[in-house]
Amino acid sequence: MLKTIFHNTGEILQRPFREHLIFLIAFFVLATSPFFIKYINASNYHYSSILTIQCAAISYCVTLLVGLIPHQAIRRTVQTVLIVLSSAFFILNIYCLFELHSLVDADYIMLIMGTNVNEAREFASQLIPIDIVLGITGVLSILGCMGLIARRHPMRMGKKWSIAAAGVALLCMMWSIHTWRAWKDGPVGHLSDILTTFNEYEMPDESQLHHEVPEIALDETQELPTSVVLIIGESFARFHSSLYGYEKSTNPCLEDLHDKSLLYTIDSIDAPAPITNISLQYMMTSFSKADAEGKDNKWYEFPSVMEMMSACGYDCYWFSNQARTGRFNYIARVFAESCKKCFFYQQEGALNNNSNLDVVLADSSRQFIRQLEIHNKRHFMVYHMMGSHFDYSKRYTREFNRFSQSDYAQYPQNQRKILASYDNSILYNDYIVSQIIDIYKNEEAVIVYVPDHGQDMFRSSPDYYSHGKMNDPKSFDYGVEIPFMIYASPAFQQKHPQVMQRIKYRQDHPKAWNSDDLPYLIMDLIGVKTIGGEDVKSKSVLN
Repeated sequence: MLKTIFHNTGEILQRPFREHLIFLIAFFVLATSPFFIKYINASNYHYSSILTIQCAAISYCVTLLVGLIPHQAIRRTVQTVLIVLSSAFFILNIYCLFELHSLVDADYIMLIMGTNVNEAREFASQLIPIDIVLGITGVLSILGCMGLIARRHPMRMGKKWSIAAAGVALLCMMWSIHTWRAWKDGPVGHLSDILTTFNEYEMPDESQLHHEVPEIALDETQELPTSVVLIIGESFARFHSSLYGYEKSTNPCLEDLHDKSLLYTIDSIDAPAPITNISLQYMMTSFSKADAEGKDNKWYEFPSVMEMMSACGYDCYWFSNQARTGRFNYIARVFAESCKKCFFYQQEGALNNNSNLDVVLADSSRQFIRQLEIHNKRHFMVYHMMGSHFDYSKRYTREFNRFSQSDYAQYPQNQRKILASYDNSILYNDYIVSQIIDIYKNEEAVIVYVPDHGQDMFRSSPDYYSHGKMNDPKSFDYGVEIPFMIYASPAFQQKHPQVMQRIKYRQDHPKAWNSDDLPYLIMDLIGVKTIGGEDVKSKSVLN
């Protein structure tokens, strides 16, 4: 009896090598190899060998468990699904490893899921080098050929070799139990981190999105301005703004307004995060980083700036050149649809293949605002720009193609074209923002321009440009550095001299501030003293 049990157990343990060898090899290469390649690439060969042993043990266990499925059709279906998923993650991991110098994590997945088809096409056409494409294609082709050959000529180990391999696999499993750090850095720990992040990322239902705004106390000595405008930029790195000392003239229109004392810049401002959907949670609600740290608070449990402005008697409107659809565009859509009226222009841009140029925001809203009784009612207008969203070269018209590779001769060759197109996109953004401002120049208007986040333009690494990385402190810091501007029309300046005095003081005496407190600045600008008993000025950058 005991002999039979040992014999049957041995037969089962040998199955991965005798019956499912191709699946074992494919899973090992596709699902686990990027984890130890990462440390080979970093010349940490000792730790890489530990992870290799762990990955071999994981691959063996998965193959063993799948092999125990008795029904052949179900077993093959499971194997196919696992290989397809592993292939997808292999492609993403290899790309991120060699281009972005990290493995795929929840941040990258959120970026992918928040990207529409056009943006994905732009990304693929610019950020995927041919050598990576050829390498991935080669690996997948070899594994595919092995699979096809195995259908006619099954690949399996002999009994002696399979017994030896099973013994080695068991030793790998026992060895891996003692290497806890490797589990954290390997496939199991990595997958656990991703799942944990997504579990924490809650999407509220409709009943959770509307709040009773706490009691608002207004400064009775200050009259509410007629028009308050918030322009949310996209991917604007403060380092590339000539208003902040950048060597290239990327902000000529806004510099002209600044020289005329109509536009004021404030330094030392950071975004809450280097990714749009996270930043908007903070920027557009009274939810702050202090509310999030070590607490079980959710962003959607806090009133939005639109709800606050509505409570102050403002009609709210939203003009967007970003996508309306998508799981992670849901956050912007929630805020937009809470307004009296919202307009999403990207769908038209996608159909007309105009690459979603931001000029549509200025042109369309100008026409709409002419129809409003703007002199008889108060309005809060929000513009959500496409800005300098990647692909930078598609964010501006030919007239704004002023910077070329030759203007960046002091930079490495691989950076010149990217930097030129990025600065051209900033130049075009400058023009569009000035056009939006022009709509309100004859009104009693105050306009705040703030990007959702910046960009890490080769600053943390000579090979990396895109959103700042959440898991890299240096890249994160560059990714949240943003410009911050306040435009005040002549009529606003005349009627609100005390507010202007504070704006001018802050421009001359900058202080560190995070745009997660943006609602409090807006409340401060219109003369709100307290919200729910909380002093508004204490959280405003103008304090």
